[in-house]
Amino acid sequence: MTAKTTNPFMRDDTIFGVCQAIGDDFGFNPMWLRIPLAVPVVFAPWYSLIAYAALGVAVLASRVLFPDRKRASAKVVTLTAAPAPQAPVATVDQREPELLAA
Repeated sequence: MTAKTTNPFMRDDTIFGVCQAIGDDFGFNPMWLRIPLAVPVVFAPWYSLIAYAALGVAVLASRVLFPDRKRASAKVVTLTAAPAPQAPVATVDQREPELLAA
């Protein structure tokens, strides 16, 4: 899944993020909810739209009434890597003379 830190209602890859939000809250793949909601659109589109809207209102109410305290209290920490220590480079003048084998 893509970033869980973003608001599901504001993402570009979801309609309103209802199925994604429910899947995130209960810990399952949202596709298992999207398929049962999409199939009845062929037979009764108004009932499917009403069910989706009702789920959307339920998700919005749960997010407003019970905000996620972990996300609200989490602080953004930026870590920077320290530069790696450079090994001294040996030059020709600094090397010890090599012994030649006879």
